[in-house]
Amino acid sequence: MATLWEIIGGADKGGIVVREGRTTAAKVLEDRLSTGAIVEEVELVSERLHYKLLTGSGPADGWISIKLPGKVLAQKYEGDRDAVMAAAGVSEEGAAGGADDDEGFTVEERCAKEQEKPGTSWHPIDMGVLQANHEKKAKGMIYGFEFPWTADLLKEMGPAWLTKAFHAAMTLPKSNKVTKIKDVKEYIGGGNCAKMTFEVEYAKKSDKLHTKLFAKMPFPLSGKTLSDRMASSVMQQGSDILEINVSRLFEAALPFPIPKYYFGDSSNETTNWIQITERIPFDEKVGEKQFDPAYEKMQDWELKGPHEEYYYCLVKNGARMAGMGKSGKLLPLEVLHKFYDTPEWRGPEMWGMGPHNTGLSDSEFKAKIKMGAEFISEVAKAIFPDYCATPAFVASYKKILAITNMYTAEINYWVNRNHDYIAWSHGNLNVDNVFFWRDADKALNIGVLDWGGARCDSMGWKLWWWLYCCEYDFLSSNIDGMIDAFIKEYNESGGPLLDHEELKWQFTLSALSQGVGLLGAVPQIYKMCAKKQWPTIKERKDDRIAKNVDGKNTLRVYIGTFINICQMIHDWGLEAKLDKWVEELTAATGIPRKQLPPM
Repeated sequence: MATLWEIIGGADKGGIVVREGRTTAAKVLEDRLSTGAIVEEVELVSERLHYKLLTGSGPADGWISIKLPGKVLAQKYEGDRDAVMAAAGVSEEGAAGGADDDEGFTVEERCAKEQEKPGTSWHPIDMGVLQANHEKKAKGMIYGFEFPWTADLLKEMGPAWLTKAFHAAMTLPKSNKVTKIKDVKEYIGGGNCAKMTFEVEYAKKSDKLHTKLFAKMPFPLSGKTLSDRMASSVMQQGSDILEINVSRLFEAALPFPIPKYYFGDSSNETTNWIQITERIPFDEKVGEKQFDPAYEKMQDWELKGPHEEYYYCLVKNGARMAGMGKSGKLLPLEVLHKFYDTPEWRGPEMWGMGPHNTGLSDSEFKAKIKMGAEFISEVAKAIFPDYCATPAFVASYKKILAITNMYTAEINYWVNRNHDYIAWSHGNLNVDNVFFWRDADKALNIGVLDWGGARCDSMGWKLWWWLYCCEYDFLSSNIDGMIDAFIKEYNESGGPLLDHEELKWQFTLSALSQGVGLLGAVPQIYKMCAKKQWPTIKERKDDRIAKNVDGKNTLRVYIGTFINICQMIHDWGLEAKLDKWVEELTAATGIPRKQLPPM
C-alpha cells in the first residue's frame, strides 16, 4: 500500500516548489503544489519525494523536498485514507500501480444508467427562500454532494472535486482523474445565467476527454444581475434541472449533437446549480468542420448565409426532435415522464379558466398597457413603423393585448388542448442556442445548446419561441413555409400529422401572450437605456440598444420583440382573428364573453 503525504508548508507562498527531477538543480515547474494537498509516494530518496497528486492543486507529479532547514514541508498523512482515495477517484490497486482496464462508460451506457435513476421533482420555492439560502452550500438533487456555483468556488474545490463529480456522472473513467484546473474566465453571452470557460489536465490523456470546458451557473443575487437571478430562480425556477436532465439523459438519442456532458447538479434548497460540458469551438475549423461564430439573438444580419438556410435547418431539426420525442424514439415515454411532466394529464378544469379575468389584475394591466403604448408610439417611435404612432393602431394594440390578458388561462389551455400538438422538445431554439458548422461539402449542420426550456407542451407555443427573434420581414414572408416544413418533418419522425392553420394560430396566440408579458419589461428597458436618451435613438442598430448591456442581450431582445409583435398585429389581421377565436372558445367551453376593463 503506497504511503500518502500531506503538504503542510508553503502557506505564505501559495504552496511549495515542484521540480521535474530528483535533484535540486532540476527544472522548477511553473505551478506550486498547494498547501493541504495529499500526494501518493512514488519514490523517496533521502528528503526528496517523487509524488503523484491525489487531492489539491498543482502538478500531477514531480519531485519536492519534504523538509528544509528548520521547516517541515510535508508529513505522512494520518487521516482517513479511504476518504482521500475516494475523493481522488483512485482505487488502492490503481494507487499501487496495478493494471487499469477501466475504459469508462460510452455515452449510450451512461445515459441508460442515468435513465434508471429516480425522477427529479422540483418543489416550488419563493423569494424568501432564495434570499435566505443563495449563499449556502448544499447537496445536489442528482448526485447527492456539494458543488460549486461560482468560478471562485470551482477553483477552491479544485481538481479533487472535479474528479469526484466526473466519476459520479460517469464521464471520466475511475482509473483517471483531473489534476489541474486553469484559465478560468468569465464568458459573456446570452442573458439567463452566468457562464465561464476553463481548462483541465488529466492524469491520463485521452482523445475521448475534452480539456477545454464550459460551465453555466446562476447569476449572483446582487448588483446588475439581481433582477436576472430573481427571475431565473423564482419566476423560471427548476429550468436548470430540466437542462441538466437533457444532457445526462438524452445525449445518446438526439438526432443532432449537443455538447458532451461532464457534470451537472442543482439544489432545490438554494436554487444554486452548475452544468459542465465541452466547449464548442466557435469560429474555428476542426478537421473538415468549419464552425460558424457564436450568434446572438436579434442580430440575424450577422448570419454567414441566407436566413432561409439557417432557419429551415433549425426548424426541421427541431421538428425531428419533437416527432421522435412524441413517438418515444428519444426515450421510452414511461422514462420521459419520470423526469418531465406533460399537460396531456391536465383536464380543462385544471387550467384556471372561468368568466373572470385570468391574467394580470385590471389595475396592473391598465398601468402596464399605458407604459407599453407610450413606449411604442412616443418614446421609441423612431424605431417602430410609422403606423405605431397612430391613434387607430394604439387603440387596436390596447384592445388585442387586453383580450389576451383577460384570457390568459384560456390561451394556455387552448394551445395545449389537442394532444397531437404536445411534444417534448427544446423550448427556445434560437440561433444563439445552437451551433452551426459546414462540412467538407459546405452543407450546413446544426447542434443544440441551452436546454433550460425543454419540456412537454404545445409545439405552437414553442415554435413561436424558436422564431420570435427573426427579422420581421423574413418571419412574415416565411412563416407558412416554415410551418409546413415543421409539420412534414414532425410527421415523418413519428409525430401525428398536424393542421397548418391550427399550428399557426397556436403560434400567434403565443406571440400575443408574450406581448402582454413584454409590458412589464418597459421599466427594465429604461434602466438599461434611460428614457432621456430615446429622443436621439433613430434605429435598432444604435449601439445604445443593439449591443449587450452588462453582458446580457436582454435590452435588444425586448425591443426587437416589441417591434415584431406590433408588426404582426398590424399586418396579420389579428384583431378580427382574436375576436373570432373568443367566439369559438365561448362555444367550446361555455365561458361567456368577458367584458374588457376601461383603459
